[in-house]
Amino acid sequence: MGLRLIGPEWCARRPFWADLEDKGRKVTVLDVPYTFPIFLKRGVEISDWGTHGQTRPLSSNRSDVKKFLSKFGKSPIGRETPIKKTARQRDKIYKKLLAGVQRKRDLIVALNKSFPSDVLIASFGETHRAGHIFYSQADAVSEDQSDTCLLGIYRELDQALNCILESVDREKTTIVLFSLHGMMADYGQGHLVKPLMDRLNALFIKRHAAPQAPGRNSKGVIRWLRQVAPTTLQYMLAEAAPDRIRQWVIEREIVEGIDWSKTPAFPLRTDIRAELRLNLLGRESQGFLEIDGSLRQIYTEWLHRAFLELKDKDTGQALVDEVVPIQKIFPGKYSHALPDFAITWRAAPLAHRVSSSVIGDIQAVPGGARGGDHTDFGFAAISASTAVRKHLCTNSVPRIKHIWELARLITRLDELADD
Repeated sequence: MGLRLIGPEWCARRPFWADLEDKGRKVTVLDVPYTFPIFLKRGVEISDWGTHGQTRPLSSNRSDVKKFLSKFGKSPIGRETPIKKTARQRDKIYKKLLAGVQRKRDLIVALNKSFPSDVLIASFGETHRAGHIFYSQADAVSEDQSDTCLLGIYRELDQALNCILESVDREKTTIVLFSLHGMMADYGQGHLVKPLMDRLNALFIKRHAAPQAPGRNSKGVIRWLRQVAPTTLQYMLAEAAPDRIRQWVIEREIVEGIDWSKTPAFPLRTDIRAELRLNLLGRESQGFLEIDGSLRQIYTEWLHRAFLELKDKDTGQALVDEVVPIQKIFPGKYSHALPDFAITWRAAPLAHRVSSSVIGDIQAVPGGARGGDHTDFGFAAISASTAVRKHLCTNSVPRIKHIWELARLITRLDELADD
């Protein structure tokens, strides 16, 4: 009943660029997030040099590439610390992200020169980080808006992309610029989820569970410290702490003080959607609900009602669109490791006071660590080589409706280059 980092056993899906290498292409891959272990054998594959979510140590598949990187230097992007920041801290982050875009621009150009390839895939994580930290209503209002930090990062990236494009032969090179998701104002009501679940669990235990010894749920020392310690101090300590300490603090904040014998379900740490996991006997090490028992059905019905009826008491606006059964949507070998439900929030201002007929009234204050968060909407723009351009308006080029179709598109563009 704790946390552990994802590893290759969770994410070891063969990527499409490994198939391209098997077809004889020389491939370079830089900082595609959450792709490990390294798959390329002959090409260049670098992971977590300058990604937004650095879950693993920097790695590469070749000793000469590692030597090249050691001389090139580190990415300035660093780690994200999801704590409310002062103006001075935000200014420091802004400068680091600008420097990060510039350094990655130089690295991509240098890689293409030192390790020429047929296919190069690279990701900029700086816009992702900037969207979380710097998104504000000024970035969403009108075309004549004043300068913001987020726009500054976008402009720096535009210039970096121009520099990269000028370094290749546009007549012989097909270029795909894409974003797998976008950013918008943060409307994830995550600050409400734990107090709501605590209330729901307590009411359910009181009404449906057999009498037991008094519970030993407590607030938890780490969670209490996170609430009372000045955010400036928390940020300074988090920036200085090694990864293992940061991970330990996050784990303690989430699970410390929980009495699993009185916990039918629990929330997981997520961003724009809330994710919930039932505490099932036989699946969790300290399970509570029987997998096929009547109490599970009753609790699940309560959970659905508690969220679907949730309203902002100040505006009267409903806050939840749907409760999504994740494991039914994604069945398979590892389905048991996924959350059971995802809560999809409506686009609404962050609420401070909410109510639902199942749980009554709840009050919670937003943490304010992020101004923006993910959306499902991305894009892809293609600048085609002469060999590919004649095919773009025909049915031979697949359309993209979902992010997993991007790989098929790039593979097809590679094939068309030989036609």
